[in-house]
Amino acid sequence: MMNYPALSSFVLALLTLFLKASLLSGVQVISRIRSRRYLLPEDAGMFGLRSVEAEADLVQRCARVWRNDVENLPLFLALALTYTLLGGTQSSANWLFGSYVLIRYLHTAVYLRGLQPWRAILYLSGMAVCWMIVIRILLQMHP
Repeated sequence: MMNYPALSSFVLALLTLFLKASLLSGVQVISRIRSRRYLLPEDAGMFGLRSVEAEADLVQRCARVWRNDVENLPLFLALALTYTLLGGTQSSANWLFGSYVLIRYLHTAVYLRGLQPWRAILYLSGMAVCWMIVIRILLQMHP
């Protein structure tokens, strides 16, 4: 890790975001089972139920969080990896990557609870961290 001081920070961010995705998946599955509402006939049939037009609100919110993560996490991970590969410092990576991960955990919590304006504030905060990483990348490329 001598050549890439920020690598451990990147790996930790990646693993904690994977944990968040796993926890979200668990919440979605448990919510679907508790609500006994399934869109797909084969899923409903497993429990002797009929399929429905719409899933429970929490299940739908979980799906929206998934979609939001799919739209945003790859950009962060690409920026974080670029910063890491350019030899970014561990202290900066700890602060930037850690902040982003914390923001995304909070964003997920407020999204699931339907709390505005906090969801928007946290989304914009995450984008601000990404732009800080962009600036760090540019500084690494042109010291």
